[in-house]
Amino acid sequence: MKDENLQNEEEDIFFEENTEDRAPEGADLVDKFKKLKTELKSCQAEKSEYLAGWQRAKADYLNLKKEHEGNRHEIGKWAKEGVLSDLFTIADSFEMAFGNKEAWEQAPENWRKGIEYIYNQLQTIFRDHGVEEINPKVGEKFNHAEQEPVGTVETENENEDDEIVEVIKKGYKLHGKIARPASVKVKNYK
Repeated sequence: MKDENLQNEEEDIFFEENTEDRAPEGADLVDKFKKLKTELKSCQAEKSEYLAGWQRAKADYLNLKKEHEGNRHEIGKWAKEGVLSDLFTIADSFEMAFGNKEAWEQAPENWRKGIEYIYNQLQTIFRDHGVEEINPKVGEKFNHAEQEPVGTVETENENEDDEIVEVIKKGYKLHGKIARPASVKVKNYK
């Protein structure tokens, strides 16, 4: 109903604009109406511009918030690396103790079980925090990405070049990234 009245008023004003004998008061009203109509269009355009800007700003804020959360999660993941790296040396000590079979067998059984239990707890901590072992086998080919050579042994056989002779220390990955490469001795063909 209001839209019909507004349309009728616009038609009446249009009609009045085309008549030559309009009253001075009517002319003022027509001018005011034109001015208001122009102002309304300007306000609507401005409103659309502000709304679009607000929507862009809101989208930018949400994207920034997501990025910040992702960065925070990544930082938290890698912040553990220093502490876990320190624990790698403890794991090495356990491995050396287990590796000396003669001394290990001489230790009392209950003491060995306790030490093995502590070692298993350490391994559980590693798994829970995304640590994977890099444990190459003797005879495998040397992998530059996951291992570092700490010594070489000469060989006469060309096929044995770059084969692992001995694993000195296991390596570790943290969330797929090399935290510490495995230390190995490698055969070198001359």
